[in-house]
Amino acid sequence: MTRLNAIPMVVMALFGSAIFGAPAISVDRPSYEVTIREAGEVVRHVFTIRNNGNQSLLIADVRPSCVCTTASPGKAEVPPGESVALSVSIDTTGFEGLVARTVTVSSNDPANPDLILAIYVTSPTAARVQIPAISAKDFRKRFYLLVDVRTPEEFASGHILGAVNIPLSELKGNLSTWAARLPKEVPVILQCRSGVRSSQAAQILLEAGFQNVLNLDGGILDWTSTFGSRYLFGF
Repeated sequence: MTRLNAIPMVVMALFGSAIFGAPAISVDRPSYEVTIREAGEVVRHVFTIRNNGNQSLLIADVRPSCVCTTASPGKAEVPPGESVALSVSIDTTGFEGLVARTVTVSSNDPANPDLILAIYVTSPTAARVQIPAISAKDFRKRFYLLVDVRTPEEFASGHILGAVNIPLSELKGNLSTWAARLPKEVPVILQCRSGVRSSQAAQILLEAGFQNVLNLDGGILDWTSTFGSRYLFGF
C-alpha cells in the first residue's frame, strides 16, 4: 500500500463515527418541581425527549424509581431531529415534606445510555398529634400524696401505684422530721392493709397540724375486693 492510499483509511478510522453518525438523547429540563396541597394527589408531568443525533434513537427501557410512579413514552423510536413526549405520573399518598422520584430512560445513545429524570414533590407535613398538656398550677390542684404506712416488707410485697412507704413506726418515732417534709397544702391519703394503722397515722398528722388528711377506709383489702389487681404493683 502506498503512502498516498493509506491517508483515506486513517481519516476513516479517526472520523468514522462522525461520518456514520449516532443518536444523541437530550431533554429540555431533566427535573421538575411541584408543590401539592395535600398528600394523595396525583402529580403529572410531561418530559420532552429529543434526538439531536443523525441516527434513530431507540428507547429500550423506562424505569421509575418507585411503584408509586409510572412513565411511558409516546413511541420507542425517535428519528433524527424529532422528539417524543414522556408522560410521568406519581401517586403522592403518604408523602411528607420534600420527596424525590426519578425515571431512568435507557436508549442506544452511546454517549448517554441512561438518562435520569427527576421530579421533586413538596407536600404539607402530616399533622402532628396534639399532646394534651397541663400546667404546673393545674397539676398542683390535682396533686395528692398517697402514703403506705405498712412495713417495708409488706410494701415490697405489693402496693398501690404511686404510693410512698412511711411505716407507722417511722412516723411515730420521727414525727418532727416527717411533719417538716410532708406537704400541708395538698391532700395526704394514708393507707395500710385494712385501714387500722393508717387511721392511727392520720390521727398523728392531724394532731401535728395537718388539716387535709384522709384515711383510705378498708385499706388494700377493700381495694382488691372492689377493683382486683387494678393499679396495684407487685401483687
